[in-house]
Amino acid sequence: MRPKIIATDLDGTFLDENGHYNQHQFDAQLAALARREMRFVVTTGDPLDHVQALFAPLANRATLTYIVEDGALTVTGTGKQLQSQAIAPQDWQAAVTWLKTVPIMADCFVIVCGRNRAYTELPATSQRFHESQAFYPSLTSVSDLLQVTDAILKIDVTWLKTDVVAQVAAFNQHFQNHLVGTSSGLGGMNVTLPLVSKATALLALGRIWGVLPEQMAAFGDSGNDHAMLEMVGQGFAVANADPAIITGNIQRLPANNQLGAVGQQIDQWLV
Repeated sequence: MRPKIIATDLDGTFLDENGHYNQHQFDAQLAALARREMRFVVTTGDPLDHVQALFAPLANRATLTYIVEDGALTVTGTGKQLQSQAIAPQDWQAAVTWLKTVPIMADCFVIVCGRNRAYTELPATSQRFHESQAFYPSLTSVSDLLQVTDAILKIDVTWLKTDVVAQVAAFNQHFQNHLVGTSSGLGGMNVTLPLVSKATALLALGRIWGVLPEQMAAFGDSGNDHAMLEMVGQGFAVANADPAIITGNIQRLPANNQLGAVGQQIDQWLV
């Protein structure tokens, strides 16, 4: 069955390991989806400026809708903001302080993400800063994160290791009912408000457009995609996905992100 809304995660799902996708193919697919009144939604933990730049070369980019910062911000392809949910200053500041002082969180890199700019205490001359700029083009180095006055939508925490299950569990135990940490894959944890997620943002879009969850399809590969994949009528995990997210009716695709799994499935719907 053709879905009315197609949503996809980016890193590890829609994009290959170099952060690329087949622009010519996808632009043609967007045009075909629009003719069939099927909407395409990007759902990612990445910031808005990054995803806007990623799809800027496409002639049909205005048909896209972006759910970014793990659901804290939704913006149309023409730049209209549909929703934004910022974390109270006292809450994100408490989280940053805790992350910097608790032993189990040792050696983490912290980025606090505002609507138009991201902030870190990493020196602007450091290698990690430049690596992070690939995802946060507006990244700004500050001497003290607690002095940032911007409205913060999400905290991005990463380690130089892939298994962060214990860190996510410890964070959620300490900040239960105030903030939620979710695995983002590749040794990362995204921190948002408890009711903020890709799933809830996608559900809100469905209400705006008059589309039920069972009329949606979604693609993902990691923990922050799981609720979204379970919520929709057709949930797909790419072949390289974390096995832990394959639950319920979620289907594992035979192709991985390197082989363009999302594009292959879209072509099947467009036949």
